[in-house]
Amino acid sequence: MTLTERVHVTRRYQRAIRIDADLGDPVALEGFVCPQSSAKALETMAHHVLETRQCAFTWTGPYGGGKSSLAVVLGAMLSASGHSRREAAALLGERTSSLLLEALPPRNRGWIVLPVSGRRERPAQVIGEAIATAGLLKGDKEPSNWSEKHVLDALEATAARNPRASGGLAVFIDELGKFLEGAARDGTDIHLFQQLAELASRSDGRLLVVGILHQAFEEYAHRLSREARDEWSKIQGRFVDLPINADGNEQIDLLARAIETDHRSGFLSALSEKVSGLVQGRTHPDLARMLEDCWPLHPVTACLLGPLSRRRFSQNQRSLFGFLNSAEPCGFRDFLGNASVTDLYAPDRLWDYLHLNLEPSILVSPDGHRWALAAEALGRCEAMGGSELHLRILKTIALADLLKDRSRLPASQALVDLALNDHGAESVCQAMKDLRNWSLVAFRKFADAWKIFEGSDFDIDLAVEQAIQDAVG
Repeated sequence: MTLTERVHVTRRYQRAIRIDADLGDPVALEGFVCPQSSAKALETMAHHVLETRQCAFTWTGPYGGGKSSLAVVLGAMLSASGHSRREAAALLGERTSSLLLEALPPRNRGWIVLPVSGRRERPAQVIGEAIATAGLLKGDKEPSNWSEKHVLDALEATAARNPRASGGLAVFIDELGKFLEGAARDGTDIHLFQQLAELASRSDGRLLVVGILHQAFEEYAHRLSREARDEWSKIQGRFVDLPINADGNEQIDLLARAIETDHRSGFLSALSEKVSGLVQGRTHPDLARMLEDCWPLHPVTACLLGPLSRRRFSQNQRSLFGFLNSAEPCGFRDFLGNASVTDLYAPDRLWDYLHLNLEPSILVSPDGHRWALAAEALGRCEAMGGSELHLRILKTIALADLLKDRSRLPASQALVDLALNDHGAESVCQAMKDLRNWSLVAFRKFADAWKIFEGSDFDIDLAVEQAIQDAVG
């Protein structure tokens, strides 16, 4: 029996949330988990509204980070439906929901929520079409060619309606980066966003604008002239930017919730406990349990997947849950179709997945140099007659070293032993000696970790040890 019959990805994580389609749909709330970092972002937003009447925000975070889902939940909090508000409050928690209701009171009729899905076209036209689709014009003739003035007038009039009975107007602009990409490509103006932010901040809390981004404004503007970049920076300054970026523990928890299975592996509990003990710094008290619940992901792999999804090459290609649903070679679904209950999706398999599906993107990313060094080391190892174990160790060290800053899991000897737990300790130890003798890996004593060897074939650490032995002898 393959794992395909035993392991499933939760339905919620099988498709991306679209705010224009999912706002108001109670099914979109099912299975939502609000990480503490997202709750903090909502609370910060509420404080800004209460204390300064700032009502223009951007949410920035990587693909698959839950930004669109959070917007759907916030939309439910602002709705006229008491049932929807109660459901959203249960998901967000009492503290966060109470603060939001204080800052953005829905009153009897709730807020009007306008979802906008960005694309590489003129922003005024896209937002205007969303206004018309939502029926906000109230009998006014729809312009065939929306201007910035048409858009701003329509939004201002809508926000001002029924001030005693309704909350106001909330505009959620998903994929805001699409507008910025189009503007950077075509040289068009994005001044409308500055006007939107200023209108929101003058609305006395009646107009809320939230733009959803995968990266900061300047990342989209890097090809523009300095003058244009300065102008974009001024526009971004009209918004308060809030990071929506789950930390490592939160990402592991989401992975554990996304993978459904009726199987419990007896040996995984001890392995998860050992891996959690290697994570440096402050960790979640239930980290070992969360890693165990990520089966059939190897606990080391589960620790690496979150940091991997934040790399620049990965943000542009894959989300955390895109990986779980991927049927690409060496991907998760491919593994499930060929594995048995005793198999784990180990870190070296994750390397193979990246090599087969993302290597061109990685090589042109900031991680390209280190990836190329590791790929060269793998080629040399094969040429020297290295075994499958030698290659698996190299892949594990390379990937752990690449992601160590965010995973807080350096490529220590203990990590290598745990990642290759299906091999005996003596076999791994001998293979490590071979790799060091072949100048393919080096040990950094100050970090207590292995890395892919770079530079000349002269191993200074080995030479020092030999000199000491000779002196003693």
